[in-house]
Amino acid sequence: MEDWIMARGCLFSILLVACIAQVASAQSEPRPMPISGGTTSGSNSSLQWRNPGASVPSRVGSNVQPAAYSSGPAAAPKENVSSAGTLLKVTSGLQELPNDAGQVWRDYDITPYTSRVTTTAKPEQAIIDWILRETGTDVWFGEPLGMLHANKNTLRVYHTPEMQEVVTEVVTKFVDSQAEVKKLGVRMVTVTSPNWRRLAYRMMQPVSVKTPGIEAWLMSKENAAVLLNELRQRSDFREHHAADLLVHNGQSSTISMLQPRTFVRGVRATQTFPGYELQSDQIEEGFAMEVSPLLTPDGKMIDAVLKCSVDQIEKFVTVDVDVPTAGSQRQAVDIQIPQMVSWRLHERFRWPSDQVLLISCGVVARPQSGVGGTAPQLPSLAGLLPERPPRADGLMFVEFKGDAKTGAGQPVTSAQPAAVDSRGRY
Repeated sequence: MEDWIMARGCLFSILLVACIAQVASAQSEPRPMPISGGTTSGSNSSLQWRNPGASVPSRVGSNVQPAAYSSGPAAAPKENVSSAGTLLKVTSGLQELPNDAGQVWRDYDITPYTSRVTTTAKPEQAIIDWILRETGTDVWFGEPLGMLHANKNTLRVYHTPEMQEVVTEVVTKFVDSQAEVKKLGVRMVTVTSPNWRRLAYRMMQPVSVKTPGIEAWLMSKENAAVLLNELRQRSDFREHHAADLLVHNGQSSTISMLQPRTFVRGVRATQTFPGYELQSDQIEEGFAMEVSPLLTPDGKMIDAVLKCSVDQIEKFVTVDVDVPTAGSQRQAVDIQIPQMVSWRLHERFRWPSDQVLLISCGVVARPQSGVGGTAPQLPSLAGLLPERPPRADGLMFVEFKGDAKTGAGQPVTSAQPAAVDSRGRY
């Protein structure tokens, strides 16, 4: 019995040593590397070994782009990204642009225009602005999905075919003009009394305006000259600006005649003598006007956006404020609160280029500048009568005067405030 037990123990020891030797032999033996192009029985034939640094051939007939290979381990795509403490969820998005409304992609070459505009660093911005004016902004941020992007060479648009037609019409006006320089006559005048309309109505054709209080008319150039000559005979006539603007077709030109007015806005306590510090501020008083014209390729119609603003300080209301001083005594200082009156004009007009556009802003604040009328002015009665801020009917004449002599692509000099003869009044 003891001999049988010993024999069984020896046999178990022999089998254990043999198993250990077999395992050690299997671990030390190198495994064969799969060769590119080879296949393994029972495995997918597309799973082949590739050098991590080699390029990956594209799959014919497949819309899925192969993932880029790198020398490091491939990171799993993040399908859902969220931050701690927030309910925001961010997904990787779609692999293709949705075209459920039939959207199409179009690239427009705008270099014939942008290469000739040298007055601004981003001439393509004017094209985007005019597209948004024509289409509105909602169509690019709602349904269906749309995209609008431009650099100095290409305008890229993704939208429906109907919207592409609108974009094509706008871009054609820019490209076909090749950034020609246009001459636009802009004249700003004021008349104290609006009764000038009595004789002028028979010469004017009304135009629809969306801004309340604003009126606009069209008239022939001959009638505009007659009306302007009649206005000059009035004693309440003032001419504030008259110049011919040279503007690249579609670009903007700005005229500003502003004067800084400094006032004491407030007071602040300090640790140094005298224990307080006056805080000053500044207001730009005057008027500013921006004109952006866009003509059709045949030059028969003009589309213009006009922005005009007038800011006038009627007076400064003085308020005395008690402030502590270094000696623990209180002292009163005066601060000023500006009492202002302003008006704004932001309209888009479209009219035949052989006519003159006349705009009335109503009886509003009058800019403190002007060439003046024909009648002598009465001396100031300051101190005898209470000061009354001037009011007048603001009128703007806008006239297209054809192509400028400056060639396309040549520098354009914008009108400056110094070009207005103020006769020393400001």
